[in-house]
Formats: sequence, C-alpha cells, structure tokens
Amino acid sequence: MTDRLHARHMPHRGADWGPMLSAAGFAVADELTVVVDIDGTRNPAIGRYALVVLSRLRDAAAAEIAADDLAALDRLLDTGSPHSILRRDDLGLRTERTVWAARRE
Repeated sequence: MTDRLHARHMPHRGADWGPMLSAAGFAVADELTVVVDIDGTRNPAIGRYALVVLSRLRDAAAAEIAADDLAALDRLLDTGSPHSILRRDDLGLRTERTVWAARRE
C-alpha cells in the first residue's frame, strides 16, 4: 500500500541519484550510505519517532487502509490509550539512507 503511495507521490524515493546527478550536469564526488539500527528498549525517543511516522502514514493512507487496520493504527496513535505506541518497550529503529556529494561541472 505505501509502495503505491510513494510511487505516485515520490517516484524518486529509493532511486540511485548518481546517474541522475550526472545527467543534470553534476560531477558526483562521493556517495555514502548511512545505516541506523537503534534498540528502542527504554529509549523514549524511538516511541516519539514512531508516533510521528505512523501519524503521517495514517494521514496519507487513511483512504486506502481497511477499516479494522485503521482502527488498530488509531489505537497505537492514541497517546492516552494503554495500547499507545509510546507505551511499548519492544520498538527499535532500523533505516538506511544514501547521500551523494556532487558539484556542478
């Protein structure tokens, strides 16, 4: 579901920017992939991050999510609920980003 949304609204997501930068007249000086893997045990920042990300996902995809899945997501996002994502102790953060440094030729 989110793959369809990303393809429609952010077709560049996950793209290899090196060739695109070169085609636009830039010389790629370097490329770096940053891997983040944080154990969220007892780390409240991970819960807050998850809350923001899932809130954005809910806003973007609400029309395409099944009603029972949307209700489950809403329970996670309800910060006053005992089921709130902020109350979980099993969260972690894993992501990967690639950045390019380029200069105009």
